[in-house]
Amino acid sequence: MIENLNSCTVGLGSNTADRSCQIGQAIEHLLGYLENASASSVYESEAFNGKDEPYFNAVVHGYTSHDRETIVKYLKEWEAECGRTMEDTLKGMIKIDLDLVIWNEHILRPKDFERHYFNRGYRELLAKGAYETL
Repeated sequence: MIENLNSCTVGLGSNTADRSCQIGQAIEHLLGYLENASASSVYESEAFNGKDEPYFNAVVHGYTSHDRETIVKYLKEWEAECGRTMEDTLKGMIKIDLDLVIWNEHILRPKDFERHYFNRGYRELLAKGAYETL
């Protein structure tokens, strides 16, 4: 791990008509916010519940001097800024979903970690060496 920085891995997803734009903007935003950050490719995944529209997903890994609560707040504020609402979420329309899945090598969201929509991008970043210590 980079000295004095926290390692974080974020899962991204969107299933609205503008999902490509939403994922692209979120990746760009996170790559600019995190240090030494890298992103997986963007890929399509079926909705986990089997009924909502397919998602575009990606995974971003990087480092930050902020604490975990600050990062989670930052992610949720970005979702709101992009127009995500509880009403749309209840309808199964996710403009953008940003979840902190791994923090300092601890899996915070084990169900997300195990699911295809996260695991594919995570494995890609592993293969690229994104998790090697600097």
